[in-house]
Amino acid sequence: MSKAMLINVTHAEESRVAIVENGVLDTFEIETLNRESIKGNTYNGVVEGINTTLNAAFVRYSNDRPGFLPMDEINFKNVPILKGREDGGGHRQHIRDRLERGQKILVQVIKDGFSTKPASLTTYYSLPGRYLVLMPGSDSSGISRKIEDAEQRERLRKIMEELKVPDGFGVIVRTAGYDVSRTELHRDLKYLLKLWDNVQKTSDGQLWPSLVYQERDLVLRTIRDYFTQDISEIYIDSKEMYEKAMSFFQEVMPAKRKILKLYTEDRPIFTRHNLEEQIETIYKRRVSLKSGGEIVIDGTEALTAIDVNSSRSKRESNIEDLATATNIEAAEEIARQLRIRDIGGLIVIDFIDMRSQKNVREVERSLKDAMKRDKAKYDITRISKLGLLEISRQRLKAEKAAGSYVACPTCGGHGLVRTTESAALAVLRKIHARVPRGDLSAMKVSLPPDVAFYLLNQKREDLAGLEHRYKTRITIAPVPTLRPHQSEIELTTREGAPAAMEEPRVEVRPREREGREARRHRHEERRRPQPAPAPEAAPQPERAEPAPPAEAAEATQEGEQGQKRRRRRRRRRSRRGQGERMEGAGQAEEGERRPEQGPSAERRPLIVRAEALPDEEEVLVPRPLEPRSEISSEPASAQAAPVQDASEESPAPAKRGGRRLWWRKRAQRPRGSGGEAPSGEEG
Repeated sequence: MSKAMLINVTHAEESRVAIVENGVLDTFEIETLNRESIKGNTYNGVVEGINTTLNAAFVRYSNDRPGFLPMDEINFKNVPILKGREDGGGHRQHIRDRLERGQKILVQVIKDGFSTKPASLTTYYSLPGRYLVLMPGSDSSGISRKIEDAEQRERLRKIMEELKVPDGFGVIVRTAGYDVSRTELHRDLKYLLKLWDNVQKTSDGQLWPSLVYQERDLVLRTIRDYFTQDISEIYIDSKEMYEKAMSFFQEVMPAKRKILKLYTEDRPIFTRHNLEEQIETIYKRRVSLKSGGEIVIDGTEALTAIDVNSSRSKRESNIEDLATATNIEAAEEIARQLRIRDIGGLIVIDFIDMRSQKNVREVERSLKDAMKRDKAKYDITRISKLGLLEISRQRLKAEKAAGSYVACPTCGGHGLVRTTESAALAVLRKIHARVPRGDLSAMKVSLPPDVAFYLLNQKREDLAGLEHRYKTRITIAPVPTLRPHQSEIELTTREGAPAAMEEPRVEVRPREREGREARRHRHEERRRPQPAPAPEAAPQPERAEPAPPAEAAEATQEGEQGQKRRRRRRRRRSRRGQGERMEGAGQAEEGERRPEQGPSAERRPLIVRAEALPDEEEVLVPRPLEPRSEISSEPASAQAAPVQDASEESPAPAKRGGRRLWWRKRAQRPRGSGGEAPSGEEG
């Protein structure tokens, strides 16, 4: 047989329709009881909210279903402008000028909702028939783009001019009307006009919100949309559905009634034509090719990635020819998989790299030819230098897998589960984090059998060590109903009350906390000046007066005195270190010049004053001199200037002519001079 349509409706929970061409599944439609399609239904809706940012409205078309109505889907002829917002001509582009909250409106579903997205609604109504599509509220007419024969397009255009289409209605000739007569087109037009009158009457008599018109079921809808002249047989395995289909043929196309047949064999109809195995490939990630190659399909919510692999394909000796042959075969299979699986959105295909541009163009041509049979709108790009090709395909309905499969509760939908070792170590870490607190008397851990046995056999010493150290009884219980990543922990405190399993927290010691707070308090007190204490007896004035300048001067003076004290300490440390370094050299030089002195002779370090720079002189506050034990009270012969005895009490000078800048400039001692001062400093 060349082409046949097979309909399986023996079970009420699931209805399936398949179109087979030469034994290969070409089109597949499925509808389950818990996931029925509402595309094409017409509802009485109520505007629930308006989003000015999106320039769209949310319309409640059912008791528990809100829909999304954008501004682009509002027909200005069917939805007039609100009163008081007329502008004297032209079309308003803001949705608030057309809709308001609580307004009643007739809407039609153009796309089923999927995932968390609501259904898409429109006011551009369309009623599809067998050969025509009636569009109330539109004046345009046309012919399907898939009818490419110029003679047929001209013939259909003349027939459309002869048909008396009422004003305010548009008509489009479908692909199925390729070679039909004028009589059949006229019959289809009368049926659609009568159907629209029934929709309007039903809408006026129904509540808001409510269902006004329901699209045909899967079987009749598939026959109406997918039946073509090249289909030679239609088999239905249900007598009730066979009678409904026969009535539809009698009403729409009576000349084709003879191709409709009732399937009565005991063997299931899909098994009879070897379709069950082909249908199973729809839900698989890898699809094998006849040549030995394969394609891998991975999808997300809005993007699908398809990878082409040569795998075991070895029919070509040349690598370039092998890549080209595999890519051409994969292009045809990808077009079929997109159509069967109802994959929409952005599709990225990674073909095998080819060097020849001729082969690249051949693969692109094969994919475009295979996509011509697709009813959805699509856009195909060219293969880039990286071997990638992008396809943007219209999402007509939810994917097939969404109605028959749910996300795996074990892996969460990403296809990976935790190993036994990893799950056991994760639980052991939780035990290690909770037991050392010391407030538990018992802990019971329920785990899957594999994880529990691994802990008891491989981590027995760790558990025993925790029990002995913290006096806590740890019980590991295998529970077959738990999944590999699940665990249940029951805690009992020493008082007998149940405890909660908390995450470990980093605790700060009390001493460290007090130290941090004290340092922060001192830092804040140092940065801000202390306010002057207010007198106890005197009442507070109503207006706050600024602080006296004496407090600011006192705070500034304290800061300067602290800075001077730090400078003096640095100077003393520097002099002390310099004296110790110069003491050894001075003793050696003095021993060479005066060998008559005995070892008991007292040796003094060399102290040299630093010169003061003339441009950095400053006046210092008078202060008493501090005693220095390392400087002798007797003057030494090697010193350039006598050093004042620290034990003598002398009044401090009121002003010093120059500041001793020990970090800027010091007296230089020539090499090899030992403790002898430079000649320029000798008095």
